[in-house]
Amino acid sequence: MNKSNLEKNLAALPSQVAESILNLENPSEPTNSLDSESNFSYQLTKSKTGDPTLELDGVWIHSRFDPKKEAERFATELPHDGSERIYLLFGAGLGYILPYLIEREKVTIIWMEPHQFFIKEAFQIFDFSKPLLEGNLILITGEGLEDQLSEAVKGKGTHPISFVPHRGSWQWRESDYLKLRHTAEQMFHKKDVNLATLTRFEKIWAKNICYNLPELSKFRPISDLFGIAEGISIVVCGAGPSLSESIPELTKYRNQFLLLAVDTALPILTSFGVDPDLIFSVDPQALNSQYLEDYSGDGILIFDPTSTYLSLRLDKGPNKGFVTSSLFPLIGLLERTGNGEIGSVPFGGSVSTNAASLATLMGAKYVFLVGQDLSFTKGLAHSKGAVLEERLNYLESRKFRREKHNYKQLFALPQKKVTGNLGETYITNEKMLIFKKWFEDHAKENPWTNLTKFGAKLEGIPHSEFEKVFKSDENEIKIQINLVQTVRNQIHAQLKTEIPFFDQKQLVSEIKSTTESLLDFASTVKRGLIVSERIYNQIKLNQINPKTFAEDIKQMDSIDEQVSGKKGLNEILSLGIQRIILTITEGYDDNLTLEEKENPRLAVAKKSLLLYEGLYTSVQSTKRMLTKSLYRML
Repeated sequence: MNKSNLEKNLAALPSQVAESILNLENPSEPTNSLDSESNFSYQLTKSKTGDPTLELDGVWIHSRFDPKKEAERFATELPHDGSERIYLLFGAGLGYILPYLIEREKVTIIWMEPHQFFIKEAFQIFDFSKPLLEGNLILITGEGLEDQLSEAVKGKGTHPISFVPHRGSWQWRESDYLKLRHTAEQMFHKKDVNLATLTRFEKIWAKNICYNLPELSKFRPISDLFGIAEGISIVVCGAGPSLSESIPELTKYRNQFLLLAVDTALPILTSFGVDPDLIFSVDPQALNSQYLEDYSGDGILIFDPTSTYLSLRLDKGPNKGFVTSSLFPLIGLLERTGNGEIGSVPFGGSVSTNAASLATLMGAKYVFLVGQDLSFTKGLAHSKGAVLEERLNYLESRKFRREKHNYKQLFALPQKKVTGNLGETYITNEKMLIFKKWFEDHAKENPWTNLTKFGAKLEGIPHSEFEKVFKSDENEIKIQINLVQTVRNQIHAQLKTEIPFFDQKQLVSEIKSTTESLLDFASTVKRGLIVSERIYNQIKLNQINPKTFAEDIKQMDSIDEQVSGKKGLNEILSLGIQRIILTITEGYDDNLTLEEKENPRLAVAKKSLLLYEGLYTSVQSTKRMLTKSLYRML
């Protein structure tokens, strides 16, 4: 063993990780987050060749004869064609395979390891300090494995990934290493879904924020509701297939809780005479406005600025309410005109996750979830009475029946199985599993109880029934009803505040100033587009004139500096060009041809061209949309 190797390796790691590994006591290792067994002892032994090897619980982690030759033979079976590649190792034992992978060019090795004593022993055998410092070898261990992995693959979006399970480690503790693989699969799928969502909705989000500004300037900030519901219960109502099954209980106990419904559940609730207190809307698609269409109840709208602008222009529907803040810089135009913070609601990828987070922020003593099936309960994709189903009344024909539509929904993504609260099995998909995991990851800090009758079990969130959680004593019922009504009155009173939260005159000034700045910025971006196109064509045609090419590069540097100096405008415009930004920063080079990928200089020139094309288009469209909103406010 080589203590100097251990010191050099630990010095190349973040201090917190290094301390965790250094403090392990040999031969006993403390239990970590992935280790379901009690403490155990181990002792390294020498193989026939004299190299250290290890036997645990009757399993040889490496060959008892020649661990190096075993590792070399396994390494030769892994793909390597000289291009960029990631090897994701689920365990590596004492690290014998790592030197054979590190010597390969253009590879990144990510070692995920739940049992840190392996790392400590490997660090005493080999010196990995150089690849650790250079980022060619990345160690993932301890807490927050998914976040660590997400950070490790950042900027490597197009690199092929080889999953590499270490046979000895898996034979010893398969369940622990299987968890690592599931974590990786979850992270990559979530990343793909997020990127697909980002690139799909980038322009719609920008359009909605711009077009919503006139109406949102009359709303109140969501921060008005924070802490307002102390001492009462809030039921968060999703639109899962089992929602209709919970209508009798929602009706029976209605006055004992504040009802916060997602917009997709609104038609179902109102069709049964259940009127929510608050209606949460976050979806950017135009279809979602139809959930609110013709609504005439007393429900108050909770509105995300990126939600479809059509919802705020309905002849009949909720037109007053509270607005949340947004991650997108365009919301700054509205925020700067307020007399305080708008307030943010954690975003979990669906309107249901937002609604559950808001209920907690409102300070509710208890938060109950209903209609959160997160599965295709009883073979249904959505609850009976939903807008999608009602629209099928007009679409049905001999060749297209609602059963066919439901079937398509069920198989739009690969099916997965999930366990229910009574041990039953339901069909779900990867998208809903993301939401399921979000609820489970946030269960500890939230007072949630699941009252959904059927569907997936939410680990860490207790499951119960209406009859068990709501009062039956008449005096207690009266007290609870009065408390809920008091909160309800306070919410309505906030909307009647005479002094508006947002200054509309200042908003007009903000929009005018921004459109004028965009007009000036457009000329700079247009010059950048022309010069970048000229540089690209010279490289592509291999017709580079050294003098003019140098002048173009110098001019491009100057334009780049001017553009990068407009930080505020770039942040506003970035929302509409996420696909291009990902091409440049994350390596998602779908926009590059094979010729451009193979020629590094041409690829750089193409990315510059794409950036300026995107910026110019975004400048023009953002200016046009803000001008339309400005006209509506004058």
